[in-house]
Amino acid sequence: MALNVSLIRAYTNGLVAVTAAGDTSVTLPTTASAGLSADFFDIGTVTSDGISEATSQDRTDIFAWQGAALVRRIPGQYTKTFTFAAAETSLLTLGVQFPGSTITQTSEGASVAEKPPTTDIRSWVLHGTDGTRAQRIVVPQGEVTERGDVVWNAEDITVYQWTLSAYLDGNSVACYRYYLDSSMAA
Repeated sequence: MALNVSLIRAYTNGLVAVTAAGDTSVTLPTTASAGLSADFFDIGTVTSDGISEATSQDRTDIFAWQGAALVRRIPGQYTKTFTFAAAETSLLTLGVQFPGSTITQTSEGASVAEKPPTTDIRSWVLHGTDGTRAQRIVVPQGEVTERGDVVWNAEDITVYQWTLSAYLDGNSVACYRYYLDSSMAA
């Protein structure tokens, strides 16, 4: 097989955007290049680790009595997650970090009356660019289901590491993918 470096992608820039708490009724983008509606807010800087995507699906193995041979693998539980770290502290990132808490804008900045996290399903857009190419992943119903440690130290910046779990929408779709890439265009 011939090597074709023009088909290798490195999405080294982009954005992560989210709607307000509980807002999943927004107009979702349906292309890689369409502007986002005003209902989406950019979370700001993502650390240099970028975005990691993981897919997991359990399988149940079925064996035949004759020969104890594997005859079927039945698909089971499925999860789709994205992990990234937000490097900016803002009212938006505090709202994602502390869902269900009371966050108040004050004359000095903000205050948080932290409570145990509540369910916080929102719409998300993850958008990566590689020169003139782009990949956009739209998560109609997603929730930050894991939060990493928030570290204060003299050697690094403070970040909010989140794992975003994609839930199925009314069409049984976890996420929609759109590619802006002339090598795939019709």
